Amino acid sequence: MYSRQLRRTVNHSCRVLLLLMLVQLPGMTLAQEQISLDKIIAIVDDDVLLKSEFDMRWAQIQAQLDALQGPRPDESVLRKQLLDQLIIENLQMQMATRAGVRVDDNQLNQAINTIAQQNNMDFQQFQQVLEQQGVYLQTREQLRKDIILQQFQTGSVNNRIDITRQEVENYLRSQAGQADIAPEYRIAHILIENADGPQQSRRDELAQFLHQQLENGTEILQFINAGEVSGIPVGGGDLGFRKAEALPSMFREVVPGMTLGEISEPFTSSSGWHILQVKDIRGGASLEIEQYHVRHILIQPNEIRTESQAEDLINEIYQRILDGEDFGDIARQLTDDESSIVAGGDLDWITFGQFPPEFLAVVQSLEVGEMSEPVRLESGWHIMELLETRIEDMTDENMRFQAQQILRQRKFENELENWLTELRDTAYVDIKMDLESEE
Repeated sequence: MYSRQLRRTVNHSCRVLLLLMLVQLPGMTLAQEQISLDKIIAIVDDDVLLKSEFDMRWAQIQAQLDALQGPRPDESVLRKQLLDQLIIENLQMQMATRAGVRVDDNQLNQAINTIAQQNNMDFQQFQQVLEQQGVYLQTREQLRKDIILQQFQTGSVNNRIDITRQEVENYLRSQAGQADIAPEYRIAHILIENADGPQQSRRDELAQFLHQQLENGTEILQFINAGEVSGIPVGGGDLGFRKAEALPSMFREVVPGMTLGEISEPFTSSSGWHILQVKDIRGGASLEIEQYHVRHILIQPNEIRTESQAEDLINEIYQRILDGEDFGDIARQLTDDESSIVAGGDLDWITFGQFPPEFLAVVQSLEVGEMSEPVRLESGWHIMELLETRIEDMTDENMRFQAQQILRQRKFENELENWLTELRDTAYVDIKMDLESEE
């Protein structure tokens, strides 16, 4: 079976970092390694696995093992597992190539820049280090391969995973599901501790005074950092991000009903007066989006209509509408958008992601009831009219989407193992070399 332990030892995210480790270890640079003749280790379907590929990856594993404390694992077992892993990767690369999976230089440069930043370097510094050791090109190609494998695995395995509606509903009703999807709140907290006698009356007044100052715009941390106000000690602080159940018990009923930036009314507990402010919220399922009810007319250049003729026609249509002709009637007669022709150009309610950003930018520039002038976009010439806007609560849909993603991720690892095992079992593999006998 394909070894999960080995895959984690040399997983996709760390291989380039291991190469960086190698270039920092004396006597282990690939540029200095002399390889007189490469050999074929195995025939894998329509490709071959070379000994140089095995040796480079084995050196990476050795470098990582050298950095570990404690007993080393059995190297003969690791060598067999590495060979199996390379065979599996070779099979996946063949399939990815046939499927047309590609990684261009821009994607590759972005990935390299991310790795450089993780090593406290910029792109140029990281490139220079690798070039000095003669491994920059090898590093780029290894990373390109890793990204292709990751993309191909994700697409192939996700197609095998089915999340039923009942699974989603059961998960959302579970305590774990409610905890996973719950938002995290960053809370700032003022505490005015209780006192005896007349001093308590002053603290009551101070709580109301501080609340009023916060409502007027004073920064809450200003009072907390001061340590005291009007001679009365003031405590508290920034609690950081926490889910509601991780907040102090006295806050749990107050915080979930608050909105971003909201300041609570002063409230008391056995320890004193409290004032809370929600500094930030992240995660959670709450989602409201703006939607636009739009209709449009599209005129496109084609085999019998030049760009100039298309522009003339859209301008003519625009003038006809200004002169009083019905927008919908003209759309049913002349628009080139087959999806909206029957509805007189009506696109119904649209939101971000459904249309190109340039289209939505024009829509957002309009007032309700306003019609745009003819505008040339990538798809052709458009006239748009904004009929209505609304804020749509998508919380339920977003909650189910998040639940699906969490359940999918939980199934992904096991399904990946099954898929890789099936891939290996059905492939033609002919081992040509006994690695145990190799130095």
